[in-house]
Amino acid sequence: MSGGIAMTNGSSDAGVYKTVCVIAAVIAFLYGLGFLLVPQFQFQLSQDPSPVTAGWVRWAGGMLIGISVALWLAARDPAKQRPLVCGFTACYALVTLALLYSALSGEYQGVAWYIWTPIVINAVLTAAFWWLSQKYKAVL
Repeated sequence: MSGGIAMTNGSSDAGVYKTVCVIAAVIAFLYGLGFLLVPQFQFQLSQDPSPVTAGWVRWAGGMLIGISVALWLAARDPAKQRPLVCGFTACYALVTLALLYSALSGEYQGVAWYIWTPIVINAVLTAAFWWLSQKYKAVL
């Protein structure tokens, strides 16, 4: 299986991989729908006084929905998905760091739960994808 992911425990490892991908896909899809279809509602939930127009964040909704599609498809066949695992590890780590910076620097001025929820979600996804990247080594 050249270029694939070596799974040490066979189907149980594939099940863990699929579960992580499906959970990440559902989260990305729900956030994506929110930003794409109802960004003003997202702003109201955050209670951040910064004036932002809906058009500025709708693109993020489209990207998140696209990411969820990639994750959903990757969950169906984990054997050759190491590049996605590594990419999503970096993606979720950078999102976590960006949100954490906004929260700690005072940049974000809305309600705390609205920023800390995605910080925790993305930190957990970072850890899960990092774990997967370490567990499933590329076959030479």
